[in-house]
Amino acid sequence: MRTGVGDHRKLVMLGSIMVVVAALGVLVTVHRQDDSPAGGEPSAEADRHVVTTSLETAPKPAWTLDVGRLTDNPGDVLLPMPYQLESYYGYGGILDAGDLMIAAAAHPLPEVAGQSGRPVGDVTLVGIRPADGSPAWKTRIGRVTQCSPEVEAAVLACWERRRIAFVDTTSGTLLAELGTDFDVNGAQISGSTVYVSGSGTDGGTQVPVLTSGTVTDLTANFRRTFGTLDGSASVHTVPDSNAVIALVRGPGDPQYVYTVFDLDSGATRFTFEGDSLQPVGDGLFLVSRGSRSGTVGTQDLLAADGSTIRSIPIPSYRSPTFPSKPSSPPPMFLGDGAYDPASGNELWRSPALVKDESFGRSSALVAVVGNTALVTSPDSKTITGLDLRSGRQLWQTPWEDAYWVRGGVTDGEYFAFGDYTGTHAIRASDGEIVWSVPWPGDTDPRQIQMSSAGGSLMVSWLDHVAVSR
Repeated sequence: MRTGVGDHRKLVMLGSIMVVVAALGVLVTVHRQDDSPAGGEPSAEADRHVVTTSLETAPKPAWTLDVGRLTDNPGDVLLPMPYQLESYYGYGGILDAGDLMIAAAAHPLPEVAGQSGRPVGDVTLVGIRPADGSPAWKTRIGRVTQCSPEVEAAVLACWERRRIAFVDTTSGTLLAELGTDFDVNGAQISGSTVYVSGSGTDGGTQVPVLTSGTVTDLTANFRRTFGTLDGSASVHTVPDSNAVIALVRGPGDPQYVYTVFDLDSGATRFTFEGDSLQPVGDGLFLVSRGSRSGTVGTQDLLAADGSTIRSIPIPSYRSPTFPSKPSSPPPMFLGDGAYDPASGNELWRSPALVKDESFGRSSALVAVVGNTALVTSPDSKTITGLDLRSGRQLWQTPWEDAYWVRGGVTDGEYFAFGDYTGTHAIRASDGEIVWSVPWPGDTDPRQIQMSSAGGSLMVSWLDHVAVSR
């Protein structure tokens, strides 16, 4: 039996989470409202936490990223790809692109008074071979603020206020650099289609803009403005739901007004006034009202046309995002229930799916592996396996740091996760801890991020990136 961490460390949990989420953002964050479908096909976020390396035994260190190999300009720094590419904040990260990893490097410029980050010059993207960490290609793309968090059809989009660039991630070829007459705030690639959203003017009035086209012609399919919306509204596409979601800040209560449009026709589907609207399942939506600090409020599940399917009896703040490699299509998890992702029908419920914390109720789900949903309980200090089809408890494993189990990766049989003491792997079929590796002595566990890099386990913190297999 291992020795637990002192209770005083638990006092920093909430602050630590905020540090990791708000300050680090090392590997992946998402421009869209929610990148997890909460069931059905695994999301892009879930895919980033699936490895092909077996986790039956502890992976061995393969290589550590050397920033000097990524650039021909001495003094360049690693930026936190894919976001915050206009400034350096003292940390960096890389984006998993399947067969390659993508890094962004730039040279720091003189500090500017009043700015928390140090400005940087032109950004160079680097394709990194997961086998040994060597650069496969280097492409300078100029100054950009961010890149898309997903690589689709081997194309990565990166942009600044009125310029967008597209890079072929297989070769590093700069496919196109295009100027726009509107301020870009997001780009998404779905198949061969490029969607770009932003804010422009129509007849002298500021309006949200959405274009659909190709990497060489952003408006090849259409350019739409949404003159019926407030000029401060933002829009983004959800191709899987064939929808466009527009968000306008409300007068105070409700906090927001959402309008959902049909992506193909542009016709309005429905409007929702509340605190959040998330795409979930197979074309469904989860909406919340009355959400305040420490209070979840109420949640409903809506059909594609905005009609109410059901209320969610025990809601949590968001539909969970978790590493997922199931043996069969998993249900959609909302609050304490599992639902059919197409119809919204309730399949089963379990109180183990949610936990109450100081900042409100949240999902206790940490991974879906094989036929098992893994949940944690800070109160009972346990990790529990639930049958994916029935919700029946399969096993329960005592774990002192259950409050800190987060992130992690899976190979479809085991789940490797980090806590305050190190990395551990649990077998999903019976809950046995099969190996543990302590963090290096100088590592701050609050800064650790775990994900997949070309199918291998990647652990990163600040400018340190290590790959094991």
